[in-house]
Amino acid sequence: MKKYLWSLLVVLTLVLTSCAQATPAPKAEPTKAPAPVATKAPEPTKAPAPAASKYSEAPMLTELVKAGKLPAIDQRLPEVPLVVDKGVIVSEKDLPDWQPGKFGGTLRVGHSVANWNPDVFVMMDEATLIGQGISMDGIRGNVVESYKVENDNKDFTFKIRKGLKWSDGQPVTTADVKFTFEDMYGNEKLFPNGQPNEFRVGFSVKGEKGALTVIDDYTFKISFPKAYGGFVRNMWIEGWKGYTLMINPAHYLKQWHAKYADINSEKIKAEMTKMNLKDEWWQLFTQKWCRNWDMTNPRCVDYPGLYPWVGKPSGSPSLLTFERNPYYYKVDTKGQQLPYIDKIVSQQVENVEMLNMKLLTGEIDFMRESTALVKIPLYKENEAKAGFRVVLTDMHVDSSGMRLNQTFDDADWQKAAGDLRFRQAISLAINRKELIETIYYGYASLPLELVGEQYSKFDVAAANKLLDDMGLTKKDADGTRLYPSGKPINILLEHGAHAPDISPVSDLAAQYLKAIGIKLTVKQIDPSAWGQKWDANQIQATVMWSHDRGWDNDAVTGSVARAGREWARWMDTEGKQGVEPPAWAKKAYDIDARRWQVVSGSDDYKKVVAEGTQWCRDNLPYINFVENVKYPMVVSAKLGNVPQSGFAIGANFSGEQLFFK
Repeated sequence: MKKYLWSLLVVLTLVLTSCAQATPAPKAEPTKAPAPVATKAPEPTKAPAPAASKYSEAPMLTELVKAGKLPAIDQRLPEVPLVVDKGVIVSEKDLPDWQPGKFGGTLRVGHSVANWNPDVFVMMDEATLIGQGISMDGIRGNVVESYKVENDNKDFTFKIRKGLKWSDGQPVTTADVKFTFEDMYGNEKLFPNGQPNEFRVGFSVKGEKGALTVIDDYTFKISFPKAYGGFVRNMWIEGWKGYTLMINPAHYLKQWHAKYADINSEKIKAEMTKMNLKDEWWQLFTQKWCRNWDMTNPRCVDYPGLYPWVGKPSGSPSLLTFERNPYYYKVDTKGQQLPYIDKIVSQQVENVEMLNMKLLTGEIDFMRESTALVKIPLYKENEAKAGFRVVLTDMHVDSSGMRLNQTFDDADWQKAAGDLRFRQAISLAINRKELIETIYYGYASLPLELVGEQYSKFDVAAANKLLDDMGLTKKDADGTRLYPSGKPINILLEHGAHAPDISPVSDLAAQYLKAIGIKLTVKQIDPSAWGQKWDANQIQATVMWSHDRGWDNDAVTGSVARAGREWARWMDTEGKQGVEPPAWAKKAYDIDARRWQVVSGSDDYKKVVAEGTQWCRDNLPYINFVENVKYPMVVSAKLGNVPQSGFAIGANFSGEQLFFK
């Protein structure tokens, strides 16, 4: 400081001297040393205080951060996390009282099939895109931050969330997408037929393939040679397939891939021996690869994923355990990292009945898949004691409908069933109001969407007139109508009792058809045998559910398969096998093709879907008994953010926002 003041004095003197120019200089005074200036010792440098994060985490994660076992939350979340608010995962209509939740708790569930819990599977499932519930409304980025559709529905550009991480902390980039397309779908050992149908125009095995373009570390584009707006649907909800269709952890899977690993190494050989596999690397790769469908299987514990919870070793073959993913990419409006619930445990029991017993004793907090309408009185009776509540939401599959297989090998039958009046008569003969009251306990409605008001009515007289108009006026001694050949109309209905309502509905249908002179013989067979016989075109008629309510595509082309098994085979093989369908049935494929061209959820899409449901009403390809069957979802009374309406399975898809109050 002294040196600085002295220098300043000298400079000032020089400046003043130069300004004086010709002015005579005054007599110089003796120079005095400048007075000393008091100085302070410099204060010790302090490290800047860390900026407060706008995000918060579960206490169990905070402890891991303090222990140095986990990075801080800002380093675990992507730059742009998905912010969950009212109406984001479930529509505001179905969950009007959404609120930011609280951390903590263990969700107790149960399963009756080894290594498989469908309720947990759906809670774990994450798709590339996301809509509300399971609908086409409000489709937005999920695993990806954003997407855009261009070039007349041919180009789809996706942007991965920068900073998104797998559950083991490794970054997610377009390298993971490239690995999926080139090293998995492009490897004939892993995928002999190449890219899955989801990446082919029209979602068809015959469709042209999509091409991947990697733009940068986080941006990529899938391009198709023809319009394929329905690709959006495939990246969201179709078949519950999840993000593993598009993105897989390359850093993990490369160690089991022949292109990157020494398949003759001791490590690979040891794994092959452990799994009792042949000397083929692709078999081991397939076992190491965990798709979204596999995530409740113990072989997938600690597999790098993007799910809310990660499978953990439980120490018991009958217990499945899942713990929160510390790198999960969603937060709520308060900045709290989801999920709210710390842990999920699923105990295996002998059968579905045992699951319901555990529910009634208060040992299960959430059950949707294994509930039944017939048990509603029992549920209501035990609500208070067991600490749960029953939420009546919608079933995402249609309740059971009658399939009349028009390609069954019987000429008399084919002619009769192929006449629209015959199908209309059967529909009119069904006392649906009685079915709704006795089988569905009042929790269903008439099938106005797929059957229509006219043929949803119970009108035996109108049904008989339609059959008379067909010329089926002759009857045998038992009152059974005769085919023109003189053979009694005796329909064999075989079903597999895949759902609780199938058997009683089938038996009542037999009673109803007797009133119009048609004999319906009902036979229950093993479900696996049913599938084999149906595929072989050996079933004349059956009762089974469909996915019309949740997957609208099933209402059209799915109906053709239900109306004539060999018609579907003919279409699938381009005429090489099966039986050529009539023009009215072929129209369904035209409707479906146009639906796949337009962007899912758009106005154009909704118009085509409406055209498809009108086609169902006009042709009755199969006969729905009822629609809008309610689904009893049973949840702990302490759970918050539980949807109050909409499809029940939508509650599973919103598992990350459930919390214990």
